[in-house]
Order: sequence, then C-alpha cells, then structure tokens
Amino acid sequence: MQKYDVFARLHPGDDTIHIGNVTAQNERLAKMYAYETFDEEDWDYMAVVAQDDLHEVTGKMPTAGVSR
Repeated sequence: MQKYDVFARLHPGDDTIHIGNVTAQNERLAKMYAYETFDEEDWDYMAVVAQDDLHEVTGKMPTAGVSR
C-alpha cells in the first residue's frame, strides 16, 4: 500500500492546495479513492501524488552539484 497526497483547486487560476491523502495499492485506485473521498466540492482540478515522489526542499538550500 502506498500513501498519496491529494491536491485540488476549485476554479481555473486558483492556487492548487493540498486537501488530504488516500492510501491505495496503485495510482489508478488512488485516483478513484480521491475522487470519492473528496467529492464535496465541484473541483476544477484534482491530482494525486505518491508520497514517495515528493521531494522536500525545506532546510538547507539545495544545490545542482555545480560549483561556482
């Protein structure tokens, strides 16, 4: 099982916000669970992202591995 973060926006041009998460065996099921779980709004856009695919950028400034 994999955890997926769910992001959505109400109207085109709105910020996309984190609205929750779902746990599923694969991306297809995660999309279905997100659609059913967060059905309280008429979303313009909704997406799921596997938490393993999120890359933290807080803390020390990331570098590209290129020295100046």
